[in-house]
Formats: sequence, C-alpha cells, structure tokens
Amino acid sequence: MLFESITPTTPPIIAEIGLAHDGSLGQALSYIDATAQSGAEIVKFQIHFGEYESTRHETFRVQFSDQDKTRLDYWTRTSFSEEQWILIKNYCESKGLVFTSSVFSIKALKLLLKLKVDLVKIGSGDLLNEELAEGLTDYQGLILLSTGLANYKDIESALRIYSANHQRGKIILMQCTSKYPTPLTESGVNYIKNLEEIFKAPFGYSDHTKGLTAAKVSIVQGAKVVEKHVNFDLRMFGPDTSSSITFEGLTDLVGFRNDYKLISEPYNKNQISNQLEDVKKLFGRSVTLHRNLPKGHILVKEDLTLKKPEGGEFRWRDLDKIIGRRLTRDLTSDEFLTSNDLSDK
Repeated sequence: MLFESITPTTPPIIAEIGLAHDGSLGQALSYIDATAQSGAEIVKFQIHFGEYESTRHETFRVQFSDQDKTRLDYWTRTSFSEEQWILIKNYCESKGLVFTSSVFSIKALKLLLKLKVDLVKIGSGDLLNEELAEGLTDYQGLILLSTGLANYKDIESALRIYSANHQRGKIILMQCTSKYPTPLTESGVNYIKNLEEIFKAPFGYSDHTKGLTAAKVSIVQGAKVVEKHVNFDLRMFGPDTSSSITFEGLTDLVGFRNDYKLISEPYNKNQISNQLEDVKKLFGRSVTLHRNLPKGHILVKEDLTLKKPEGGEFRWRDLDKIIGRRLTRDLTSDEFLTSNDLSDK
C-alpha cells in the first residue's frame, strides 16, 4: 500500500509534471523517464476536461500563452484521451513509479478512479468542492488536499466535509501558498508541525518557491509528502516554470531526503567510541622525554612531555612517580618511559 513505510524522515517525493508536457504524449513519457531516474517515488499530472470545469468567463491566472485565447482553450489543447491516460499510467508503473493526478472536475475524478490509483490530489481551488468530496466517498486510497488558498476556517470546513464522507483518516493536508513563485517568507514551511497540532491531521508540503531550500526544510519539519514542480529546463514554456526545479534539482532533493533519513537514525556515542577503540589508542599519548638524556640524569617536570600513541606505561597523572628519579640508561626522546628506566636517587 502506498505510503505504508512513511516515517518522519522519509516522505515520498512527488514530481509534479502538471501540464509541462504541453499536450505532447511523447513529452509526458519523457517526464516519466526523468522522474524515474531522479529517484522520486510519485509522478503527478493534471487531468483537465475544459468543458466540465471552465467557462469562457475564466481568465488566465498568468497570461503566458499567445497560442490559447482562454483557459478553456488551453485545457482542451493540452488534454489527453482516456486511452492515453491508461498508457501513461501503465508506463509509470513499468518504471516503478506511482501515478497520480490532480483533478479539476467530476469527470476527471471519475476517470482517475477508473484508473485505480492509490492517490488523488485535490487542488487549492477545490478544497471546499463538495461535488468532488462526494465523488471520493467510497475511495480507499489517500487524498491530498492543497491549502494554498485557504485560511484556517477553510481548512476546518474541508475537514468537516471529508469527515462527513468518512474520509478524514485518508487525508493529508498540503501546506502550500498559491503564488508562483512563492516568496520564501510566505512559504509557511516552518509551520508544518504547528499546523498538524492545530488541526490534528497530517500535513505534507506542496512547494511553489524557487529553488530547493523550502522543500528541503519541509523534510526536516516532518512533512508527510513533498511535492515539487519539475521541468527539463527553467526556460521552458508553461505557467508553473517559475516555481519549478530541473530534474537535476529533483535528484538533489531525493538525495537530501535519503541523507536526512540516515542522519536521523538512532545514534549511540558510546557504541561508536567502542568501534573506534584502536584509533582512540593511536591518538592517545604516553610520557616520553622532550630530548635525549643520559644515564644518571635526575628528571624534572620540564624534561617530560606526552607523545602519541597510547601504549606507554606512564600518563601525565603519573608525574609524581617520575619526577626526581634517576635514569638507569641513556634514553632517547622517541621512547616510552618505563619503570625499568628509573631508579631512586
């Protein structure tokens, strides 16, 4: 089952492709290949059926396309058929990836459920969409609810809606800020633990900032899942490119997550010290002479020093057993001092 191995230090990482493929099936498959190579576990697209989610009155959030007059045109041009979505899901699974998508209409949700996915993403604009919530009543997988446009009252309302549909235990709320890109000061990534305490619900992080800092911090803050927009190049066409990272960046993020898991493993300093006992002795010190001294010399403190390694008879705490005694033989400065080298005056 997806997410069954989640721990506070190993959140699954979602490569958010969205519509970066710009309607090209070949490009979509290339994004899947790149995600698999990065080490991320989940690849996420967006399923749009323009006529079921939009009207001619909807304006562009970001006026990025000279090719499409309206968002409805954009959704229509970049959409895939059901057969193509089946192909995409199967291709994801052949690469060892979990396939999922954001849905923006009940038609899109029904298609996604027909594909038998383990994870469904509901975007910020549909946090309180009761039609979609009803459509998920019998769903057995996990539901990610983005809070990018929400205040606390909205989040409480969303939890009531999904609780009424018996889905409360299957929800991960996603801390998010719906600005593209989001300033680091408005990411809220440092507030994930607080949000979990306030709402008694697990939180992940959907990152719209530039770069990797916020996403990495979210892992340290205990996000249950981390989502980041990715693209082949940050000069690519599309509305989400400004808040994306490259696949090299995604590989970096996965590496950080994996390293953080190792860093977070239980640590026993005594156990490590025992493993290093031989090295510890190598760096230990024993009493020797500062300089070569002849037989018969009566030792004073200034004649003595500590040198590596450990293994000699005397430590610094033993100076009272040495000072004032006479050397029984010529002794060089690179020899350990022993009781046989000493006699009383």
